[in-house]
Amino acid sequence: MKSNFQRSGPLLWLIGLFVAALLSGLCPPSVSHAQQNDEDWAIGVNPVPPFMMQDQDGSWYGLGIDLMKSMTDNLGIGYHMVETAPEAMVGAVRDGTLDAAIGAVPINAADEAIIDFSLPYYSGDIGVALRLVDRLGPQFIFRILASPAFLYMLGLLTGPVFVIGALVWFVERRANPEQFEPRPARGLFSGFWWAAVTMTTVGYGDKSPVTFIGRLLAMGWMISALILASITTAQLAAGLTSSLNTNFIDSIGDLSGLDVGTIGQSSAATELKVLNIPATHYDTIADGLTALERREIDAFVYDRAALQWALRRYRDLYLTNLQFSQQSYGLIMPQDSPDRDRINIAILDTLQTQQWHLIVERYLPSDGD
Repeated sequence: MKSNFQRSGPLLWLIGLFVAALLSGLCPPSVSHAQQNDEDWAIGVNPVPPFMMQDQDGSWYGLGIDLMKSMTDNLGIGYHMVETAPEAMVGAVRDGTLDAAIGAVPINAADEAIIDFSLPYYSGDIGVALRLVDRLGPQFIFRILASPAFLYMLGLLTGPVFVIGALVWFVERRANPEQFEPRPARGLFSGFWWAAVTMTTVGYGDKSPVTFIGRLLAMGWMISALILASITTAQLAAGLTSSLNTNFIDSIGDLSGLDVGTIGQSSAATELKVLNIPATHYDTIADGLTALERREIDAFVYDRAALQWALRRYRDLYLTNLQFSQQSYGLIMPQDSPDRDRINIAILDTLQTQQWHLIVERYLPSDGD
């Protein structure tokens, strides 16, 4: 006779199968990459200094790469870089070829409709590069000579010359008529001449006061002229330095009359098209800056941070103060990614650290703006 346990064996087996099926329904086998620490993420990147750069040994570094390292360390996931053209990044993330991408694709509404952007890790503007010789050319010299500061300094110099020259002539016209003629027209000019050469040099010796009052006046003028010339020179140097920090391109409208270059299929190219500013397209920043240096174009427009980094190799080019159309950059992720919140929190944690500020200063020093 079979025991009760033996008779209930098939029933217990069926109950076990039911429980196993129920548990498998509650715990689906598919999980996100962020939960699979043993599987690396495929991250799309493209060389865009100073955000992404590749060393000779094939390793990647830069502002975006440092962010990626900090973020993945925070999340506890592995990753490997896959070089991808910027125009292909969004599509590769959408179809699952890439788990994420970080590159020269600013946050925009069109791409946000098919993928998700993380919170921005960097926000910058479009900048304009020009030739230094253009800033120091005839137009710059004319602006200096016609500036109110220069005219004021000129008046500060010439005014006392006329006053002192007139006083010396008035004192010397009778006692020294050979050097300071009694007739006002010729005598005043002689006084002005003496005052001018005394201020700028030690004098030619062709004219000199002979009276006590005249010589006393000359001594006072020599000392005063020395002080006045020093103050004027310092003011002119300060005004020249201030003018060097300004540009002959002060607004976007000034670009309309120039031959402008930019990177094809970039956000800068799109912005110039919207502004109805024709532009010659180049494949790389180096190509565009070389064309600017060779006078093939008058200005090169692109991301300001990228220009700031690239211009370190060009002594004859400089970055203007003009900047427009702010661009924000974030991580490109699949739409409705379950890891989006965790990634955003990791990015915020990174941006709040002192180390991140040092990283930004390393690649984009503030004195280069």
